[in-house]
Amino acid sequence: MMGDYKKITILENRNRTKLLVEFRKNVVNYFDNVEDADIGLGVYENEEAKQLRRTINMNLDRMYSLIILSGVKPVMCYSPPRAIGGFAGDIDLVINIFNLYEFQIDPQQLMDFIDRAIGIYSEDRLNALFRTINPFFWLCLILDYIVGLPFKIIGKIGFNQKKIETSIAGRIIKGVFYLITMLAAFLTVLEKTGYLEKFKSLIK
Repeated sequence: MMGDYKKITILENRNRTKLLVEFRKNVVNYFDNVEDADIGLGVYENEEAKQLRRTINMNLDRMYSLIILSGVKPVMCYSPPRAIGGFAGDIDLVINIFNLYEFQIDPQQLMDFIDRAIGIYSEDRLNALFRTINPFFWLCLILDYIVGLPFKIIGKIGFNQKKIETSIAGRIIKGVFYLITMLAAFLTVLEKTGYLEKFKSLIK
């Protein structure tokens, strides 16, 4: 379930928090086991750092997604020393986790973003509990899945699913799908409960 932090269950909330805490621990241990190498050669990694680097890389994409889904963007504006020059602009600290020394960025800057994400998930834990026991939350998830199916099919064909889905036309189509799906569900409930004919009479 890869929704943003406001659309997940308590179990998913706890799982994400646990994963991010473990990820942070690995990142801290990695930087504790590296040291500056000669100028221009980056850093020296001992054997433990090399193992941690592999572990971090294996989980990096998922951890990046969890941070982004918390609403945190781990990006900072970088300006090199004037005497040195070079690249200047926004740097994603998670994607460039193993290039921080190259830009002379303190790893604590990355830790701050990870801590913010962990804090957001922890703060939303009670809300996640309420969502989990709320039947309307599950109904909305089902509606989202049904409405999103046509766009997923478009993505499978080879088109840019996200671009189409977020376009004005895509949003209008999605809204129409929502209305149709909700109306169909409403009529189904009326039919199953025996109130469909009364509803038709009321409309007439």
